[in-house]
Amino acid sequence: MGNSQIPNQFRYSAEMLAQYSIDALENASLLIDEADLLFQHGRLARSYYLAIAAIEEIGKSFLAFDAIGRNLNDSAVTAKVRSSLESHSRKITAAFNASVISHSNLRDELEGIIGLMISLKQGREPSMYTDINYLDGKLYRPKDVVREVAARDCIRLARHCYAKTAEHQRKNEPTKRSANEDQFYGMKDRKVNDFFNTEDFWWYHISRMEQGENDLADSITLYQREYQNKGRTFRSDDT
Repeated sequence: MGNSQIPNQFRYSAEMLAQYSIDALENASLLIDEADLLFQHGRLARSYYLAIAAIEEIGKSFLAFDAIGRNLNDSAVTAKVRSSLESHSRKITAAFNASVISHSNLRDELEGIIGLMISLKQGREPSMYTDINYLDGKLYRPKDVVREVAARDCIRLARHCYAKTAEHQRKNEPTKRSANEDQFYGMKDRKVNDFFNTEDFWWYHISRMEQGENDLADSITLYQREYQNKGRTFRSDDT
């Protein structure tokens, strides 16, 4: 449960995040069982909603586990961990990270529910609350917007994400992050987008890649330090 009045001196500890990760994954398992129980009794909208909630908890577990290897004394890292744990979109995305990392062949497991994966971030609220679509003037009720196949596949997807995330955490230690990685991680999204929209930065990153230096976080932090902060550009220095 978030608290908007978190003291400035608050910092996560590795122990706190480790326990957070365990508890979130355990709660996800309970939510999946409850979603399945509701599905068996024909409560499709609530079943779908709880399955999405389970996927978010799985994402929280992954995010907390991943954060253990970061510099937890850094206020920017603290802020980013917190915002990630409170973001529905980031939690849902993180729930699939373990599958991507493991390079599993998801075709057989996820065939037929790719569209559901994409719509999860938009499906949470309609599955729980009555609302009006002001574009077509129609009233939407949760029991009318969730089909049986969507609820069943969402539960199936939640079980998949749970299994992959649990396996990832069982087999791996949290990755120790470099100072540059933490600096990149702690940057505000707007700042990161500024780099991505700067042509000169990409020329700098490409030049580093040509030298075998492929780390994007290193490129951003070095470019900021050597060029942006000094009012210089890489292309003018390189010509």
